[in-house]
Amino acid sequence: MVNPGRHKKERIKSLKPTKSQLNALEKLKRLDWNLHVTWGKRGIPSHLCGVLSSQIEEEPEKAARKFLSEHFKLFKMKESLEDLMFLRKTDSLGGCHVVFQQSFSKLPVHNAFTSVHMDKNNRINKIDVCYHPELFVEIPVEGVSQEDAIRIAIDALKGEKRLAKEVFAEQIIYPKQNRYHVSWKVGVPLINPIEDWHVFIDFKTGNILDIVEALLKASGRGRVFIPNPVVALGDRSLTAESEIPDRAYSTVILKELDGSGYLRGKYVDTCNTPNRAREPDLSFNYKRQDTRFKEVMAYYHIDEAARYIQSLGFANLCNRTIKVNVHGDFVDNSFYNHDTKELTFGTWYIDDAEDGDIILHEYCHAILDEQVPGFGLTWNSCPIAEGFGDFFAACFFAEINNGFNRECVGDWNGIGKIGDCVSRVDSKKHYPEDFLGIDSCDRDGEIWSASLWDIYLQMGGASRIKAKRLAARDNATRLIIESNFNLNLNSRFEDAADAIIIADKNIYNGANEHLIREVFVKRGIMFPLVKVEMQAKVEPYAVQAGSILTFSINATNAGEVVWKRAKMVISIHDEKHLMVKKLVKRINDVQVGMQKSIDKSWRIPKRMKNGEYSYTVSAYYSRKKIGSEAGEFKVLK
Repeated sequence: MVNPGRHKKERIKSLKPTKSQLNALEKLKRLDWNLHVTWGKRGIPSHLCGVLSSQIEEEPEKAARKFLSEHFKLFKMKESLEDLMFLRKTDSLGGCHVVFQQSFSKLPVHNAFTSVHMDKNNRINKIDVCYHPELFVEIPVEGVSQEDAIRIAIDALKGEKRLAKEVFAEQIIYPKQNRYHVSWKVGVPLINPIEDWHVFIDFKTGNILDIVEALLKASGRGRVFIPNPVVALGDRSLTAESEIPDRAYSTVILKELDGSGYLRGKYVDTCNTPNRAREPDLSFNYKRQDTRFKEVMAYYHIDEAARYIQSLGFANLCNRTIKVNVHGDFVDNSFYNHDTKELTFGTWYIDDAEDGDIILHEYCHAILDEQVPGFGLTWNSCPIAEGFGDFFAACFFAEINNGFNRECVGDWNGIGKIGDCVSRVDSKKHYPEDFLGIDSCDRDGEIWSASLWDIYLQMGGASRIKAKRLAARDNATRLIIESNFNLNLNSRFEDAADAIIIADKNIYNGANEHLIREVFVKRGIMFPLVKVEMQAKVEPYAVQAGSILTFSINATNAGEVVWKRAKMVISIHDEKHLMVKKLVKRINDVQVGMQKSIDKSWRIPKRMKNGEYSYTVSAYYSRKKIGSEAGEFKVLK
């Protein structure tokens, strides 16, 4: 049996891009020299970010297919794209997002998604690709039946007596260690304790390929009050045994209950909770000692968060009723189930549903799952999901009790832990030194939440004026939620940072790009932006062979980093576009904002033919082309 507690990463030998791919990429860069490219191990770009197309008139799916087909060599795809199945088109405030899944013989390839992101003017500005070039697998005529696959999965997990509900199974192509298997993906939900597993079984042999945990669990998290008694009272000395005074409670309006007497409304239904609360007069006045109190808090906080998200302009995001169980596992695990789309909160010491921070953190997994189905289930994306949940909770409650302890997430549920918090959004962690990797997405999530929190502070969250802080909360939260539409299942911190910059361009016209880049550069997630503003001219325009020609260049360091070593390359071409001469001028120590005047002289050979010549001045920093200027001159006999 495969160890279900470990899902080891596949070791794929990295392939280098081919010359034709690099040429295709250079053509693509004609629209944007600062195009951000991340090459995957399969020798294809896994991530492209920048100006990738001009405005496309076709509807989004056709536009996305047209782009991928035109650049199929770059991605090593089939020109016909016959193996890309359309999954969905999602609209956001700043544009739309089209997602395809790779297939083989009509079977979906596990986690092989290609996402094409467009702004509101139908211009493509981001591509995320997880594609298996030259995929081939023999389709067995006979193999393990669906019924047998389910039995194998249940037996492997020893789950016969612990099944929570019906087991599902679907046939897929499963990549493992550079091989592809026709396999069954079996979802097994269990109770006592609550677990959910995906078991991958080879269709031909019946062997188990992998067992992967499918729940996002958050240990030691709870919900109460607004957001909890620690913040409500401004008292960090509380313990689970403390007598909580009446002033810690807030009387709230529970909006849009369906009148059944249960806590069931437009966005929340506590129907999964055993012995659920029922009050015919709709008056749910409990205190902490009453187990029904957690139901009220789960209903209220999720309902408020859903309405807040709607108020930011996301009218179709999480516009549904989510089922909740506030009396879940007795091991203090709270989780969102991607298969059932339900929330469960753990119970132990201070129950998870007693802390509003943790309620919103878990609800954020539901939000992300609607934006990018399955997001957070890989070791790459899990820290982003955890960090987003912490940021959203901290930002949402940032003004409660005049901002008391606002950087702490789970002040109540985290009593007894380091810093008396479940996590914090003001961590000093730096990427990649403090990134732990596998099995540490909660801790690694603090890198991401701190980055998002810094963006909020830079946008006005650090102001002494409350109105500015509230505006910053709304603007930063809207920005981050919008950026999540640009993610995919394999997104890393670098990809998510680019997604935020794209979202800022789409909804705020790039007004915050500089501060966003500054935050991510300081956190180690992005490299500093290198940019040049340049003018070039030649004197004299008409010159005789054998005379001296002078190129005058004015270059301004318009980026975010000092040019320690840069160079200007002057390429001279004749009328047939053949290179005649290449001149190089090196420059050092150009400060940010500084202008550098450069003169480069060249004596034209007497043998040089008369006629029109063209030149291109290209600026390079660390071997990366950062800008160019072009012109012409004439040689006379």
